[in-house]
Amino acid sequence: MKTMKQQILLGKGLALSKTGLKTIALAAIIGISFTACKKNKTNEPTPDNPTPPTNETELITTMKVTLLDTSTLANTTYVFSDLDGAGGNPATFGNSGADSVINIISNHVYKATILLLDETKSPIDTISKAVLSEGTDHMFFFNSIAPTGTPYNTYLSGSMTNIKYLDLDANNRGIGLSTLWTAPATTINKAPLTIELKHQPGVKDGSYAPGETDIQVGFKLKVN
Repeated sequence: MKTMKQQILLGKGLALSKTGLKTIALAAIIGISFTACKKNKTNEPTPDNPTPPTNETELITTMKVTLLDTSTLANTTYVFSDLDGAGGNPATFGNSGADSVINIISNHVYKATILLLDETKSPIDTISKAVLSEGTDHMFFFNSIAPTGTPYNTYLSGSMTNIKYLDLDANNRGIGLSTLWTAPATTINKAPLTIELKHQPGVKDGSYAPGETDIQVGFKLKVN
């Protein structure tokens, strides 16, 4: 079968020997190959033209708050889920909605851990691992209060509960995936408790204002 180059030339009535045809065909192939390589090389990343990083938005569908009573060693987990993300079906609390109220006992101390998941993926993606590894950019806040002291502490006036941060980032600032909750001596009926993760890249200083909210969940905290 004649090449496109050969067909065009023969159509014009040019007399070519087999050797001439081979030479033209080879030259055409070399020319095409050179052009293709040159194009690809232009698109390759170079030190002056690096490939920009891909920033994927992480979806948080689930927050699990687990409280370990340091006196009785009883574990209780409270679950919030919004499986299709913002703007879809309404978010829900586990245990037929009862998980919206976190119950603690007066004068007891609890170790609290927060687990964040993306349950749209298979296997399920544990987002809290990324939060921990990027601790200098993330921080949990409780009732939008900036913690104080060393270690960081937050006092929730509504429930009279004290929350101490147990985990620290590389700059010795709290993260909040692991905290210690100290209940008051008195009982309190369903005070507000908002747990909020803020993304604060380059601006994290322990205060609440900087950054953007990754997830915010409104619970009630009841002291029995």
